[in-house]
Amino acid sequence: MNKLTTAMILDMTAVMNRQRLATFALVLSLLLAGCAPQAASEQRRRFFWPPPPAEPRIEFVDYYQVEADLDRDGGNQNWLADSILGKEQPDLVFNSPADIASDGHRFMVSDLAYRQVFVFDRQAKKVRSLLSMGNQPHLFSAPYGVTIDAKGQAYVVDSMARKVFVFDANEKLSSVFGDEQLTRPTGIAVDDVRSRVYVIDPAEHRLAVFDSQGKFLEHWGGRGGGEGKGFNFPTDVDIDAEGNVYVLDSLNAKVQVFTPAGTFLRQFGERGDALGSFQVPKGIAVSPSGLVLVSDSLAKRFVIFNTRGEFLLTVGGSQIFASGKVNPGGFYLPKGIDVDSNETIWVVDALNVIVHQFQYLTPAYLGSHPVNPRDVYLPPSQSPGK
Repeated sequence: MNKLTTAMILDMTAVMNRQRLATFALVLSLLLAGCAPQAASEQRRRFFWPPPPAEPRIEFVDYYQVEADLDRDGGNQNWLADSILGKEQPDLVFNSPADIASDGHRFMVSDLAYRQVFVFDRQAKKVRSLLSMGNQPHLFSAPYGVTIDAKGQAYVVDSMARKVFVFDANEKLSSVFGDEQLTRPTGIAVDDVRSRVYVIDPAEHRLAVFDSQGKFLEHWGGRGGGEGKGFNFPTDVDIDAEGNVYVLDSLNAKVQVFTPAGTFLRQFGERGDALGSFQVPKGIAVSPSGLVLVSDSLAKRFVIFNTRGEFLLTVGGSQIFASGKVNPGGFYLPKGIDVDSNETIWVVDALNVIVHQFQYLTPAYLGSHPVNPRDVYLPPSQSPGK
């Protein structure tokens, strides 16, 4: 009996060892497979606007919710191995994102709930807060508008504190201004050439103009609806290459354009659901090449014009982020929008708690990212002609 029992124990031990070895070999093979080069037949799908067969102009590139999204192509994310071995899902960076600004190397996102501005460092592949660079831990009350100037300085508009906070290129707080001239500010733009800072104040239906040192110069506007005579809850502002100022006049559902001196030039846009119209516009950005992009929260899209106000293209559609699936071009209350020097487009998707990255197809971009028709897929959020 003792001999039989001993033999059985030895057999069971051998079986268990073989099972452990087989399991280890399976996991190892999966890990190695995850590091193998991607087969040509498994190339990444690419999504463009306008939808095929039209000539593509805008490409969906990526999305960001957690720090690991900065290293998606870094080779250290084996989703297949993680699904077998198990991996705890990281917490989202954002809670209530509002606005965004990029200088090509990093992008900054303001968050109203966390009262912080998060910095996504694309080179270091890390996320930090402006407040983590030796600044006050509870500096902001309600950070909203954010922009970055040509020197790398970041400007943060705090709606509740009624101030503009300026951080130097090393992300250290350098100055604060505006509390005597602002009521509930939101959007901001900087003209580096003319040393001007423009801040939108929706509560007063006007635009405040400061110099680069934060000295107040003048107000533009007041409540109204006529051409250049007033605004109705404007929300954002940006400038073009000539220094012309584009004010997003939200409840008037239009964009008003002024010279750097404040002379009215033109307006475009209207309320509605047709192409080139707005429902509830929130953010505006002017690209180096002269594209004017307006995010429309209620319509869940962004609309593109040229600087003359001629409608060019609509990007996006309604989509709720669920089950970890991102729908390229799908939005749920888009707010802040920005275009950097590379013509990369950044959009804050507030209720999906995510940042979308698109790319305008410049010759330089197409030179390194040629479009192969077999890789082009119809954007799920947009059907032909929409």
